[in-house]
Amino acid sequence: MADLRIKNLYKSYGEVKVLEGLNLEIASGEFWVLLGPSGCGKSTLLRIIAGLEDETAGEIFLDNQSITTLPPAKRGIAMVFQTYALYPHLSVRGNMSLVLKQAGHTKEEIERRVAESSRALELNDLLDRKPSELSGGQRQRVAIARAIVRNPKLFLFDEPLSNLDASLRGAVRIEIAQLHQRLSSTMVYVTHDQVEAMTLADKIVVMHDGDIQQVGSPRELYETPANLFVAGFIGSPPMNFLEIEKIDKSLAFLYSGETISVGKIAPKTHGKAKMGIRPNAWQLVSSDSKSADIVGEVLLEEYLGDATYVHIKLEDGSQVIVRENPNKNNKIGKKIGINILPDSIHLFDSVTGNRLNG
Repeated sequence: MADLRIKNLYKSYGEVKVLEGLNLEIASGEFWVLLGPSGCGKSTLLRIIAGLEDETAGEIFLDNQSITTLPPAKRGIAMVFQTYALYPHLSVRGNMSLVLKQAGHTKEEIERRVAESSRALELNDLLDRKPSELSGGQRQRVAIARAIVRNPKLFLFDEPLSNLDASLRGAVRIEIAQLHQRLSSTMVYVTHDQVEAMTLADKIVVMHDGDIQQVGSPRELYETPANLFVAGFIGSPPMNFLEIEKIDKSLAFLYSGETISVGKIAPKTHGKAKMGIRPNAWQLVSSDSKSADIVGEVLLEEYLGDATYVHIKLEDGSQVIVRENPNKNNKIGKKIGINILPDSIHLFDSVTGNRLNG
């Protein structure tokens, strides 16, 4: 195990800025996930940590020792890639053993480490098979076992599940989580899939355009997103947003003319803002109900078994998604009222995008 510290890290390709002065401190034994859309810089950051790319400026420390100028083989880091990168002519045993042979370990030490790693990933029955004889999930487990066998200080995962189908992704995700519990190793995992991030991470680093938007536990990011980007990126279906003309004391005035009570969560006065409401923070009521905050028209119902998601077009033309009891039906074209739960409202500044309420 080892702690990882990244200090003022920059990366540019010519005039194109990829990473903008990143700072992170990851404690020994923690599982951190770098999450963000394609092109946000998360894989570049991971490759710089591994030594596969050079930073433009900044330093990387592992156990308080700078590894910034060390070659990849000297960093004590093992990386699992999106592609399995297995040698097709070698067996599972051969793929796991090769890196140890190249490092000059004895035959007895190699056999011991291979046995331990194969046991951890339940690969004992596959050791004599070639990669072509394995399923996608089995190949990814071999790639992970090949990383474990090195006893690294730090594990890096670069979207390791993206080539697997949905059922295999779930199974291998559970194996990675259980592996972390057994090894208590420091792990940094890159993904654009928020389900992976929310279920695996101790801490999530949300990235956008080469910058860190927020760092926190999955619960912190979901319940108190720091800005509009995090609010819209975390959660499925995503958070709904309403445009606010002004906030005066406990009321938010929408451009469409409605007023919504925001209680004690907002500043006494504020100009243009955005109100964020998750799909499960609405209640559908009759369109002529006095409790209805806003009124809209049903566009679509998505029945998913345990829930129904109702797509509603509001009178100002904007659309929102509401999670509804699956036992209820709302006909397309029906006028419907929406009651917003005030304790579940998120408020953001329209200009800066930053969170207004605690």
